Amino acid sequence: MSWEYRSRIFRHRLMRRLEEGQIFAPFFAVRERLAYLLHYRARQSQFEAIAARRERTRAFVLGTAPSLKQQDIDRLDGEEYFVCNMAEHMPWMRERVHPYYIAADTGVPEKYEGGRPGLEARQFFYAQKLESRLDPGFIAENEVFFFAPAKGGISKRGLTPEPWISLAGGQTILLSAVQMAVALGYSEIYVMGCDLDYSGPDPYAYRTTQVERDRAQRNDEKMRRKTNEQFAILRAAIEARGGTLANAGLGGRLETLPRVDFDRLTAPQ
Repeated sequence: MSWEYRSRIFRHRLMRRLEEGQIFAPFFAVRERLAYLLHYRARQSQFEAIAARRERTRAFVLGTAPSLKQQDIDRLDGEEYFVCNMAEHMPWMRERVHPYYIAADTGVPEKYEGGRPGLEARQFFYAQKLESRLDPGFIAENEVFFFAPAKGGISKRGLTPEPWISLAGGQTILLSAVQMAVALGYSEIYVMGCDLDYSGPDPYAYRTTQVERDRAQRNDEKMRRKTNEQFAILRAAIEARGGTLANAGLGGRLETLPRVDFDRLTAPQ
């Protein structure tokens, strides 16, 4: 084998590893840990205090897809669950105090009134980049935990179980919520309202604008494929820990998680 041929193979393999993020991912992890040690060390104790308030071993993660309207989510009263993004548009979401709320997209607080979400939660989780977009009074008055992004996302970093250092993002905020639930100590995590189907008149469980509908339908197939891949990555990591990640929703095209029946799951014992 000639030197030129070996060099060509080496370059090819190097480029492939660069594209897959296998080389830089460890570097990013070290950099994120260093930032935590230098600036955010208090976050771990803050997070541990949040985790100490957990009362159950299972948690539900709620999206805002249309199928959520077909489920009896009153059954979630007394359960521990996450709501996200613009869930406030649904009347059910505005009528109670939720255990957890999470958001990471900069477009979310832009839709708030006065820099405050239109719902109540005992614990709010926000991506660090959103801090400057929130009303300081809201931050002071509520339990708010900010998390930094894990460079490369789930596809390159996998499950990131230390959100006080960084949290890997994905195609949907529900992927971040699942990882947050793992870090809090939940061993059973059930996803709902994640249809991955934007072909209907409204892509969400609430009335939307034409701009929102157009944005949701853009790159529909690519989004669906990537989201399924990222849920599969988290499922494998959670099952390796002895946990469960399943789909408790109705219909939809989230196909890489096993299905469970929500009504049976929440039936009175």
